[in-house]
Amino acid sequence: MAHPSSLEEFSAFVEKFAAKRGFDDIAATLALEPHAVTDSTVSMSMPLQDAYAQASGMFSAAALFGAADITGTFLAMQTYAGSGQFPLVVQSNINFMSNSKASPAIATARILRGGNTVAVAEVSVTDADGKQLLHSTFTYAIKERAVGNK
Repeated sequence: MAHPSSLEEFSAFVEKFAAKRGFDDIAATLALEPHAVTDSTVSMSMPLQDAYAQASGMFSAAALFGAADITGTFLAMQTYAGSGQFPLVVQSNINFMSNSKASPAIATARILRGGNTVAVAEVSVTDADGKQLLHSTFTYAIKERAVGNK
């Protein structure tokens, strides 16, 4: 596998994975959608919705964490995981920098280091105005795993 070369390629990968999974997971709950692809990054957008807003109407920490984790996971999966493999987070470091009501939030991931069994991603989440909300790193173990609830 390799880093996606276009938003269309990344979108097709996310769609194919969702169909293979066979059920709506947290990515569907958060309404995450592929947003952009560069030579070294992929981005996903998450609209602000009441179901996962905090009491003040801003993004909840859990939703921001989810957007960061899922975006990093998709990048690690597409870049390093072969058929039948799935990146599982074994370590994460999260810094919540600020919060906002400016929707959507954009999670942008890039690989810091990767290989056959481990990948490390850095993920930043900004609001619609470009204000940084979260900075994180994730370490993924890349192993054979069944996908789906069967």
